[in-house]
Formats: sequence, structure tokens, C-alpha cells
Amino acid sequence: MGLLCFGLYHFIFKVWLDSYTNHNEEIEIPDLSKMTIQQAVKTLDSLELTYEIDSVRHDSARPAYAVLDFYPAKGFKVKEGRRIFIKSNPKSWRPVALPDIVGKSKRLAFTQLKLAGLAVGDTIYEPDIAKDAVLRVLFQGKQITKNTELPRFAKVDLVLGKGLEYGVDMPGLVGMTLEQAKSSILANRFEVGRVNYEGTVSDSALLRVYYQYPLRGDNYDQGLPVDLWVSAKEPKELQNLVKDLDRQYRNFSENDSIAAAKYAEELGGRGNSSNTKNQGNSPVPVTPKNDPPPQPDGVQID
Repeated sequence: MGLLCFGLYHFIFKVWLDSYTNHNEEIEIPDLSKMTIQQAVKTLDSLELTYEIDSVRHDSARPAYAVLDFYPAKGFKVKEGRRIFIKSNPKSWRPVALPDIVGKSKRLAFTQLKLAGLAVGDTIYEPDIAKDAVLRVLFQGKQITKNTELPRFAKVDLVLGKGLEYGVDMPGLVGMTLEQAKSSILANRFEVGRVNYEGTVSDSALLRVYYQYPLRGDNYDQGLPVDLWVSAKEPKELQNLVKDLDRQYRNFSENDSIAAAKYAEELGGRGNSSNTKNQGNSPVPVTPKNDPPPQPDGVQID
């Protein structure tokens, strides 16, 4: 029994275990530094060594697919089947994702782009209440959104808010439909204020702006409200209302009030048939019978 146990011990620990673990059988790691990744893989396969390849880092000074580093190092002895870790030079930089910078300040956007490996190209300013905030991001002229993959170090253009402007000329809204007037107000960075309706409204598409405040051509600050007066009535029916509004919102006199013909022209000629009489195809304003006679300059009519 003693001889049997000794023989079994000797076989397991001296013969079988040495054979199983390749004892005293070591492979020297070759120099992979001057090889391409294809050559390195072929060499390791011939030595029956396994490998793991990483291509995270890009070195523009080295050829594509060159071996940048490997571990264990050259001359290190390992057993058969040992895994070798190789860092390969990719053909180009790995794409990076655009960070979420829309709505962020210009300073924060610049910092986040730099950390992501991207660069800022042009900065384009548009009127917007959020001064120096990022409104949109453009790449090669096209708008892109967050997490869009871009080449590393690519340049993106930023559309930034310019902030509101002051002393902007008020556009003329008289004669427009209500929806057209609202669109024009918003397009010019103003806000829609009170909408005053005159008469009954059977179809909102028939409503036209017959007065506005501020008036056309007035200097006005963006972001402030613009009030509208709308009606589906004919211009002739609205003349007295226009005069009343003139007295309220203008330094009123007969010399600067809106004449009937001018008002009809601003309404796009809708009132020619009811405001004017045709004489040689030239519209002539119809003066209301009860209008007071013109007063000398400086006289205000209540």
C-alpha cells in the first residue's frame, strides 16, 4: 500500500501535473511594436497564444492598424495559451456623441464640446429672449441633435440667442387677417397683446385688423405686447371707431388722421365699393356729413 501511494503521488505531482501545466515549457513574447495588427495576430497564432485587441487611442503620427503597445512586454516568458493585450492604432478617431447643449449658456456649451472632443466653428446670432443661449447646433449646414455621432475634433456651428432688440420699427398689420397679424407679431419678436373684436363674429376667417397699437412705424421694444382691433365689417362702418382710436393713441388732429381712402388702401382695397365713388377709376374718399370742418393747426377736437 505504501508503494502504491508513493507511486500514485509521484505520477500525479511529478508527471501528470507537469504535463498538464506545461511545466518548464515557456514561450518568449516576440517584439510586436514594429508590426501591423495583422502581422501581430498571425505571429501570436503561430505561438498558440491568445490575444485581446483594443483600438481606443488614435495616434495620427503612426500608420493605421499599427501596434501601439502590448502586454506582457517583449522578452517576457509565458505559458502556452496566455492572453496578450494589444493596443492597435485605428484608421481614424472613434466617433464621439454630441452632448446635450441646446438651451445651455455659450460658456457651458463651449466647455462640454471641448470635453467631448469637438470644436466650435461659427457662432450665429438670432433674435431671441435667451441671450447667449444655444438655440440649435449645425454640422456641415444641417441641424443635429444630442447624441449624434460625429468624427472626433469635428467643428460644429452654434446658433445663439441675440437677446431682444430695442427701438424696432413696428410693422403694419392693418388689413391682415387675425392669424396673419399674429404670425407677423411673433416673427418680429413681439408678443400678441389684447385682441378687441368689433361686431358679431360668424366666421373668424373674415376678421381683418382695422387698428393696431403701437402704430405702424413706431419704435417699439421686442418682447412687449401689440394690441389689435379686428372686425368683419366694411371699412366705411369702422371710420368713426378709427377716429376714436386715433384720438386715444395719436396726437390727433385732422391733418394726421387716417383718411378714408388711405384706410381703404391699407385694408387691401376691400372698401372701394362702399368707401369711395368711382370717378375715372380714381377712388375719392366719401366724407361723412357730420364730420366737423378742418381746424387750424394745433386745435384739438374732442
